[in-house]
Amino acid sequence: MKKLLSLAATVLVAMTANAALDDSNPGNNDYIKEWGRLKVQGTHIVSEKGEQIQIKGWSSFGWQNNWGDCHSEGAIKQMKAWGANIYRGAMYVEEGGYNNDKSGFTQITKNLIDLTAKNGMYYLCDWHILTPGDPLSGSYGDYNNYFREITSYVKQKGYVHVLYEICNEPNGVSWDRIKEYANKVIPTIRQNEPDAIIVVGTPEWDQRIDQAKASPLNGYSNIMYSFHYYACSHQGLLGYYQGAVNVIPVFISEWGVANFDGGQAQGRNIDGNCKNGAKALMDEAARNKTPWCCWSFGEKAEQASALMSCGSMELSPSGNYVVENYMLGRYAPDPIITACYEGECQKVPGVIDLGKYDVNPKGKAETEGGLTTVGAGEGVTYHEQNTVDDEKNDGSLCNGAYKWGGEGFNFRPDECVDASNCYGITNSEGYHNLGYIEPLEWETYTLEVEEPGYYALEALVNPTTKQELSIDSKTYGVNLLYDIDTEEELTTVSFFTDMKKTDEDWKNWQWQTPDNNLDDAEEINAGLLFKEKGEHTIRIFWGSGTDEVETAGDMGPLRLTFAKAYNGPGYENVKTNDIATNGVVVYPSPATDVVYATGDVAKISICNIAGCIVAEASANSVNIAALASGAYIAKVTLSNGNVVTKTIIKK
Repeated sequence: MKKLLSLAATVLVAMTANAALDDSNPGNNDYIKEWGRLKVQGTHIVSEKGEQIQIKGWSSFGWQNNWGDCHSEGAIKQMKAWGANIYRGAMYVEEGGYNNDKSGFTQITKNLIDLTAKNGMYYLCDWHILTPGDPLSGSYGDYNNYFREITSYVKQKGYVHVLYEICNEPNGVSWDRIKEYANKVIPTIRQNEPDAIIVVGTPEWDQRIDQAKASPLNGYSNIMYSFHYYACSHQGLLGYYQGAVNVIPVFISEWGVANFDGGQAQGRNIDGNCKNGAKALMDEAARNKTPWCCWSFGEKAEQASALMSCGSMELSPSGNYVVENYMLGRYAPDPIITACYEGECQKVPGVIDLGKYDVNPKGKAETEGGLTTVGAGEGVTYHEQNTVDDEKNDGSLCNGAYKWGGEGFNFRPDECVDASNCYGITNSEGYHNLGYIEPLEWETYTLEVEEPGYYALEALVNPTTKQELSIDSKTYGVNLLYDIDTEEELTTVSFFTDMKKTDEDWKNWQWQTPDNNLDDAEEINAGLLFKEKGEHTIRIFWGSGTDEVETAGDMGPLRLTFAKAYNGPGYENVKTNDIATNGVVVYPSPATDVVYATGDVAKISICNIAGCIVAEASANSVNIAALASGAYIAKVTLSNGNVVTKTIIKK
């Protein structure tokens, strides 16, 4: 019991920092007082004390009278009572906004900064460009005057709760052009707000976060990058976020339960496809504690609007869906449950067979008309794109599955990944390759790492290989790619060859080390850094940061060779209550009747703050219906150790 009490005390310290925040009555919370000035640490927002937190709230529509935005003090209070801790003020520059009345709209910004400060909420000050989409367009030329005046006001008032989004949805311009703009406006903000978080827009209406990942801004701290997502039409874009979130700090400054155009007003109803798209994003955001603002807190007659009326504050169907599911309380995402292919985890050091990606032990492949639909692992252990014509000739509804490849022409027939044998004559060694690789695809692999250290990276390639990739840890939510010589992080590496193409490219393979990128090929001593030994679930994400990517190329297995030891700290500083050691997830939190845990669980013990066991079960779930609301400690006993984390019970 002494050891458990010590662990309980450690968890209690972490819990007391947020003791004044009440998820059951958020209207009374003072988030600014509890969290102070926010900062970026690694890829996360943390409080002034260094605690990982998740910011969530609403974006305004616009403050033009005919657009129906609700931004009175009563609306701000109601927004907070529904669970929001940030308000994004969309300062439209054109379209009847700032350029029509500069002093008036600047004063609206100041008023809302005052209101959010008064009500203990954060404020995201957005410079809302849209048409034209070039942030350096002459019509947006007053950006430095605007941000200079606002930051001067914030400094004068002594506020710490304002974040700045410097260009909403740039479009029709390159990422380099956006960076040029950022380098002009960031110094202006830093003159008065040297420590404030600044959110930088990304190309193609804030969708191409991958381009920011490939070439982030240099020389600044507390910088984040914006991603926008509309659940009814953008599900195919989720891969951009998934590939970037563990490499650069991401802020989802707009998302909505609608089409990207706001949706149709008729009935304002939302269907299952929209809900599925929203849940896919919110699950990922909750796991990664990514900050977000939902579009929009207004009454405009469209599906994305949260309200039917600014006067009555009646929620629309989409507004009610967001409040009930993601605003109120702490949202607990569905756990990601994966297992090694055929029960055997691949070893590090060693060769990682790319065809042996993880399986979803809880899922089942479905059939329709006798044909396989999307496999059980889609969205869980892999994501497959299928736009290349050659992928569509096997007749399956998932439009993938290179089913004429593999052992007996039937390798993993219930999945949709284009995997087959590295058939070849040279160096194939019986492994599998991925074919028809497209940007946004990804696969997960659970590995057994022998010891902490840097592991040199090679890949088995053929003449069609021309791919860019990133590799992150699903277990710990961190980037794994490093330059072994300099020990600096890498965002991506690339593999391509100058092997002569033939009519039988698929028969010829060779081992090759990676380059720094496809645009500027230069061999580097790249590899993966594992800070702890044991089980790691990694994700390989296939990128599209350059037009040179070959969208129908093949790539064979990876080879990881021990290069040098790592003696630094482990992953203690990135472990959270949502994903604890060994990849165990304790959920939901808050819980009402039952607490569950994933993994090879022998026993779950629920303890009070004093360390006394108050509920226990020798299973992967424990009944807590008899326990009162409050903060508890969950101890999960595994076959290879214990996990201790806090949990909340709420009746």
